Amino acid sequence: MADGTIITSITDGLAVCMSIIESANNEVVYISPPSLLVLGSQFGLREKTKMLMQKGGRMRGIADFSYQYIGEMRELLDIGTDVRHFPQYQGVLMIVGDGRESISSMGVAARSFSIDTPIVLLWSDDPTYAEFLMSAFKTAWEQAIPATQRIGELLKEGPP
Repeated sequence: MADGTIITSITDGLAVCMSIIESANNEVVYISPPSLLVLGSQFGLREKTKMLMQKGGRMRGIADFSYQYIGEMRELLDIGTDVRHFPQYQGVLMIVGDGRESISSMGVAARSFSIDTPIVLLWSDDPTYAEFLMSAFKTAWEQAIPATQRIGELLKEGPP
């Protein structure tokens, strides 16, 4: 792959995400809208995550999720993903594997994803770019709350 490759479809983007998870040995981090995580699970996200953890790696993620996504978040927690909630998520999508390979899009307009959602992603194996994304992730991670806390809040409030 060249320094950067533009991906323009959800299916190709999910394939790259799965490849990043599969090739990682230590850690994968992501920021994603929950609807994309649901779509990703249909493409094997959970299985790839389990494989990463069987190798001794870990997965950490951030999503702004509402009541309708409690089940999905619980499933991610159940397989060992460390998930946090960051309120007011506004269009950041990224995944970084082992601090070296990444795919990202800044300014995703969609709040709900389907196979046909228009998107432009940058796939890169530039460690400097991965470091930039990791820095953004760490800042958001420190400000995010554990998914279990968010789930408790949502259950207390009840369905919308």
